[in-house]
Amino acid sequence: MLRAALLAVSLLAAPLAAQPADQALLAAATAEAPAVTRTLEALVNIETGTGDADGLETMARYLEAALTPLGASFERVSPTAGVKGDILIARLKGEGTGKLLLLSHMDTVYGRGATTAAPFRLEDGKAYGPGIADDKGGIAVILHSLKLLTPKDYGELTVAFNTDEETGSIGSGDIITTLARGKTAVLSFEPTAPVETLIRGTSGTATVTLKIKGRASHAGNAPELGVNALTEAAAVIARTSDLDEGPGKLRFNWTVVQQPRSVRNIIPDDITLVGDLRVSSEAEFESFSATLKERLAKTSLPGAAYDLSLRLNRPPFTATPASDALIDRAVAIYAGLGQRFQVVPRIGGGTDAGFAARAGVPVIESLGLPGAGYHASGAEYVLLEAVPRRLYLAAALIRDLGQ
Repeated sequence: MLRAALLAVSLLAAPLAAQPADQALLAAATAEAPAVTRTLEALVNIETGTGDADGLETMARYLEAALTPLGASFERVSPTAGVKGDILIARLKGEGTGKLLLLSHMDTVYGRGATTAAPFRLEDGKAYGPGIADDKGGIAVILHSLKLLTPKDYGELTVAFNTDEETGSIGSGDIITTLARGKTAVLSFEPTAPVETLIRGTSGTATVTLKIKGRASHAGNAPELGVNALTEAAAVIARTSDLDEGPGKLRFNWTVVQQPRSVRNIIPDDITLVGDLRVSSEAEFESFSATLKERLAKTSLPGAAYDLSLRLNRPPFTATPASDALIDRAVAIYAGLGQRFQVVPRIGGGTDAGFAARAGVPVIESLGLPGAGYHASGAEYVLLEAVPRRLYLAAALIRDLGQ
């Protein structure tokens, strides 16, 4: 913690002018770019949907083979809940002083067969493939930026490849927080947009579940004897539609309706509504919880009953002054290459930066490759022309912090 505090002070005091480019490092990053394209193809061809134990194991072995020549040691850690596929942790010992945690995730949103339906391809300076941006591009940046460094460039590097990020890191969040404790800084390699951005905040993601109980009856002979749980669900949706506050603010939407028994001629007696909630702070989550419970204190139909639960899956990330200083340092590095970042205050998505920030250390997010089409199979791509500068950025940051 002291080291992190001292780093924050030193970085905050650093000038924000462009950091002159290290031409040798830039040349090495440029020479490494073709190998990144080959790695992206290999990574896409290993299908790693969340929970795909075989695919995640194949990926873990691939990563071990890639990092072993750099002198890495490895540890497998099982998620604490709910997901198959061990978290892979690699460690490299150096001769510097900084201790850094690098974050990425192996899992994607795609099931088996996605790569067959939308195989890796190169087109108009873009590389396409399921999961290539989110987050196999981040993995590729880590693997190849580390090859540009020497042991004198860092004291200790810990690299964590998560296996359940796409489902909220429910089984890995606490592990990430533990790994982040005492580190000089945490570098997270989620993708960035084609207009390259750095973000000062991510949203906390939460699940709202409302189970509605009614009473079944014959829909034709005696519907009046029933209590229609579907009608009650519609009333709930109408009664809470104004809780979404719009872009850049609290977002809340009912997104799933579950009906265990779906029969046309029976008044439904069991409906579950599932909602997606995005918040900027844990305090905002608590405030929303209180408001929703107040809104749902009474049912609309006599005889209906509610069972409401809210769960904060992934905490929000809000940049501290020390994290802002990391962002400023990255902006200065990019400026030295004649490149500009767009720095945005907050995005609606959630990332593992929230879990890392709970350790009280500086965190920077979105160091992966620029691209788009996330979660859209054949439309997902990364920009290959950006590879040299992204490798340079990652290596320069690690070197600055590690020395």
